[in-house]
Amino acid sequence: MGYKVGTLLRIGSMDAKVIGYIQYVNPQDGGKDWTEYRLKTNKGECWLSCDDIYQEYSISWPANQVRGQIGPEWHKVDEGVQVVKSYGGDVDVDPGERANFMEYEDDSEDHTLSVEMWSDGTEYSTGEYIEKSDIIETGYEKPKSSSNSASAKLAIWLIVITSIICLFGPALTSSTGGRDMSKYLKNSSYFVYETSITGNEKQTATVYRYDYSPATTDDVAMRIIDGIEGKTESVTQKDDITDAEIAILTKKEYCLIYHPEGEEGSVFVQISDRKYNYTSDNEPYKSSAADSHWYRSHYHSSSYAKDASTFKKSASAYSMYDGDTIHNIGNGYFDSYSNSVRQASINNRSSDGGGLSSGK
Repeated sequence: MGYKVGTLLRIGSMDAKVIGYIQYVNPQDGGKDWTEYRLKTNKGECWLSCDDIYQEYSISWPANQVRGQIGPEWHKVDEGVQVVKSYGGDVDVDPGERANFMEYEDDSEDHTLSVEMWSDGTEYSTGEYIEKSDIIETGYEKPKSSSNSASAKLAIWLIVITSIICLFGPALTSSTGGRDMSKYLKNSSYFVYETSITGNEKQTATVYRYDYSPATTDDVAMRIIDGIEGKTESVTQKDDITDAEIAILTKKEYCLIYHPEGEEGSVFVQISDRKYNYTSDNEPYKSSAADSHWYRSHYHSSSYAKDASTFKKSASAYSMYDGDTIHNIGNGYFDSYSNSVRQASINNRSSDGGGLSSGK
């Protein structure tokens, strides 16, 4: 079984189009190979895995919310090393790239959980087994290709854009102020304005409610990271515990994601310029004492030293600070996720169809 880019498929009730593929080989299993196809479907993007040697076929979707929390309902059925043998279409891998993998099944042996540990982060996906007869080829659409003329025009435009950025980059950066999160939260249908908090020096923090409940802070953090295309300096979760408070730091902004007191299942997002945090010691809206303490400790540990130089003409709310020091700033799951989203965005802007991080 083999499908080229552009092949149209019908898998059960789902229509799909092959937009890329990766052929893997497992050197620890006698050189066994299999192919995974990246599909664009009427149910979102997913992957079709075809192992003709063991006659195993499955369909899966990204499930990064798993974050290593693999419950007792799953049992391991396979593990090894997957090495990229060849690829085509809209994927972001190179021949020879490798990852350690683990495959799990539930007790019914119908559902799957896959873990891929690449050099730039760990990726999770969940899915289900299907029969080979469930996969029906229905047609073919030739992938779009650029003509030489179009390529030449693109090259000229790239030169022009690069020149503009070199000449006016600093001014453009100043005018936007790095307000990616503020703009995203204000315009996104996923978030509803809750209130504003006025701080010192005319600084304001804005609080939004995530418009879905129940929800976890993990869900909301990934939503925001996707919305700003991974443009973060660091993302830190309190004690690396699922559904705990999360702080997202960008060049100009500071964001706290937390559960408000007395509202089980709700998630609030407080967003502000970093100057607000530097000059004000207000507690986040409806936050617990523990959340407020971590919020200030994390800001002081992650941003205060740099902001003290930037805002040296302003009075600091931390001049007498003697609280805790947070050592695990970034370098965790959400930083890896953010890097993956950012790289995918860069690849998407620099190619016809874009790309993903290594592997899926």
